[in-house]
Order: sequence, then structure tokens, then C-alpha cells
Amino acid sequence: MMKQHITRSVVIILSIFCAANVMAKPVGKVLDLSGDVDITSVSGKRIIPNEGTIIEDTDKIRTGRKSFVAVILNDGSKLFVREISVLYVQDVRVKDANQPTKIQMITGKLRVIAAKTMKGNSVIVYTPTAIAGVRGTDFGIIATQFETKIVVFRGEVEVANRDTNILKSYILKDREETRVTYQQPPEEPVTVPDYMLPKWFDSYIIDEKRNVIIKIKQEEGLIDQLLRKKDF
Repeated sequence: MMKQHITRSVVIILSIFCAANVMAKPVGKVLDLSGDVDITSVSGKRIIPNEGTIIEDTDKIRTGRKSFVAVILNDGSKLFVREISVLYVQDVRVKDANQPTKIQMITGKLRVIAAKTMKGNSVIVYTPTAIAGVRGTDFGIIATQFETKIVVFRGEVEVANRDTNILKSYILKDREETRVTYQQPPEEPVTVPDYMLPKWFDSYIIDEKRNVIIKIKQEEGLIDQLLRKKDF
């Protein structure tokens, strides 16, 4: 009797495992990467990706210090995941009738160049404190557990608190930035100077112990900024 019980338990576990793998579906692939990058599947299997590695909707993408990975999604959107980041791509919109591409960002720095082939919002990014919906937009996000910063490089992004009880939202346009903190509406957008945009990500670091975003650089002279090599 005990043997039969153990056998049934093993069968159930294997069935659950197989079902999880069947449910997983490709959402994109790795274009480029550098440094400490890994991908963990829903089963817990961790791999070190290469260029061309397929990303599935149940995969956790993680980058370490001084590392990044570039991903192209099946809808044509591109993700540039910078250092010390963790995120999931939960779904990808490949038809107008489908739900928008959904990205769950746990922490870190992410640049999204969203596809503009679909009607309405083509990409929605969720962070612990914010939600951003876009179509055909190039924008950046820095997120921790308690706050999120969002900037628009080109296009428009609708930003709200992830808490649906907080109704206030803003539509950010070119060069505009806002901050969304825990259980607070987005702050009124401010305009980022042109010469600061190429180094926007490098202007902030994430304090991992306190889960806060810290501004580390003052605005630099235009000539000095133009002489610097631009980021991706």
C-alpha cells in the first residue's frame, strides 16, 4: 500500500512538471549579452544563455553587476536589461486581438523599445509600484521594491501606480520623467535636458539594502557629455 502511494505521488509530481513545461511558450530570444547573466525556468533549471538562446514566458532573466542582456521579443519589441536586474516576460502580443505584451520587472534597470505594429498599447510593464503602457515608444525604467523611475526617450508612456485604488496617472512624452513610490500617485513629470538623456541610467544607482534609487551625478556640461560614448 505504501509503495502504491509513493508511486502515485511520483506520477502526480511528474504530471505537474510536464504540464508546466507544456504551458511554457517562446516569447523571444537573446540578441547580445555581457558579464553575469542567467535564465531560470519555472522548473528551477538555471542556464547561462548565449546569443540566440530562446526565452520562454515562464523564464526569470537576471543580470549581475556590470552586466547586460539584449532580448528581441516575438512582437518585434526590444529589451535592454542592464545591471542587477530581475524580470519576466509573461506574454507577447503577436495579433491585434491578443492582450498586450506583459513584462514583470522585479528590480533593476530596463530600456524598452516597443513595437508599433499593433493598435493600442502593445507593451505593459509592471514594477512593484508602477504600471506603464506604451505603443511604439522608447523608454527607460529603474525599479526597486518601493519606487520606480520612468523616462521617455521617444514617444508616449501612460504611467500609474500599480495599486488600482490610486486613480491619478500621467502620460509622459519625449524627455519627460516621473517617479512612482509605494501607494502614492506618480509625481508630476519633469523634463530631462537633452544632454542628460544618453546617461540617464548611469545617473542613478540602486541601493540594494534600502531598496531606494539614488541620484549619483550632477548635470554635466554639454561639450563633456557629447564627448562621452553613448550607451545602447
